[in-house]
Amino acid sequence: MNDLICVFDVGTTGARTIIFDSNGKEIVKAYEEYHIPDQPVGISEQDPNVWWAAIRNTCNKVVKSGKFNLEEIIGVSAAFARSTVTLLNNNNEVLHPALTWMDERELTDAKGFKEELIWRNSIPKLLWLKTNKSELFSKASKIVCPDSFIYLKLCDKFVTDPTNGINGILNLETLRWDENLAEAYELPISLWPELHLPGEIVGELSSTAASMLGLKPNTPIVLGGGDQQCAALGMGVIEKGQSKVTTGTGTFVDYIIEEPKRVVGDIPIFTYPHLIKGKWVLEGVMPGTGTMFQTYAKNFSQLLLKECEEKNLNVYDMLTKEAEMAPPASNGLLFIPLYIFRKGTIHGLGWHHNRAHFARAIMESAALSAQMYLTLIEGFGGIRAEVLKSDGGAMKSSFWAQIFADVINKKILIPENKDGAAVGASILGFYGCGKFNSIKDAINQIVRFTDEKEPNKENVKTYKKLTRIFLSTVLETNEKKRVTKDL
Repeated sequence: MNDLICVFDVGTTGARTIIFDSNGKEIVKAYEEYHIPDQPVGISEQDPNVWWAAIRNTCNKVVKSGKFNLEEIIGVSAAFARSTVTLLNNNNEVLHPALTWMDERELTDAKGFKEELIWRNSIPKLLWLKTNKSELFSKASKIVCPDSFIYLKLCDKFVTDPTNGINGILNLETLRWDENLAEAYELPISLWPELHLPGEIVGELSSTAASMLGLKPNTPIVLGGGDQQCAALGMGVIEKGQSKVTTGTGTFVDYIIEEPKRVVGDIPIFTYPHLIKGKWVLEGVMPGTGTMFQTYAKNFSQLLLKECEEKNLNVYDMLTKEAEMAPPASNGLLFIPLYIFRKGTIHGLGWHHNRAHFARAIMESAALSAQMYLTLIEGFGGIRAEVLKSDGGAMKSSFWAQIFADVINKKILIPENKDGAAVGASILGFYGCGKFNSIKDAINQIVRFTDEKEPNKENVKTYKKLTRIFLSTVLETNEKKRVTKDL
């Protein structure tokens, strides 16, 4: 009988359940995209119950697959999207839809702590709720993010960890809740979850949750962490100077340092605790690079989408094949991927550009974003790595992975399992349940890289022309005012 871990990966646009064995092999998985109704410009809300429904549905699917025995599951762990926050009342009922990390409603002028707010992404959203939904806020008993909400559902425990808590009132030195910040923002510590360390067993699966999920009651619940820190762990990125890129809803670059460091500049670079005690990450993110490809397929490729549905083909595979027909740098077509902020722009558009150029330019924008952040972060960190580890949706495409290697001009190592956050959560789960003596032992057993991409020298020369102007164009575009009345 195998020892298995059940992992819940709660993302920005959907959730998945994956069953792993202790060798890191994926036994079975299921994914469900959230149903989110159309929302006004600048608003990105989610009902937390949608997260739980997606977990419940996908977990039941994997259980019914018949590919494992329930008795083999020794624990449950999870990875979570961060900086999404809302409030619960005394009955653990949701008082307001969660404001996601992409929601633009914020209050950023609280008592002279503007600089502090830059690093604590949940607080401006909470202050907006407090100011604009004061009646609801007065009923609040708990501040919840995706992780603390799901743990409540799983084991009736109100808990979080530093990788998620950093977006609230966490003290950077003690990794405990900060009384001064709680007082300054009038967000009492009593509203915040209990802090525990990743890899700790924080409870057992309740009989109610077990019945809904199809799992055994009393299964240990092991504290997971933020999705990007889990992705770093899931690729063995734990030592100073190591770095990774994750492609998903956005493009995330993380670089390991050994003490928190505040980076001041026109482009925000955040300092977050790693899952490994004593390690930190410098992180930069370009939101929306992945969802832009999805948006392009749905809104600008309707005929192709209809054809793919009729022939049971993957529209993204078809767009990628088209993109391969365009040359590197898309004949000068440059996409600035700020569309989440309604500032996404196309530069250099000419009569000779077609859908292939647009698809390739969007794919290249994700790689250009990674190159921009990695260059900046390596400058702050002081160590430039020759090799970059990368996971996420883009790495499922050999063509897109090669674009990353060519733009960044580094060897790209691609893991066997592209769902790095889930792999990282499984490592915490097995470690917490005593399967491994150390996190490093678990990494050595579970993490494998099965592909790599070397930069194409000719393409590198071409892309250097783009990388020289990408950063300045992003900054210029971001600083400009939006031009339509709702912007």
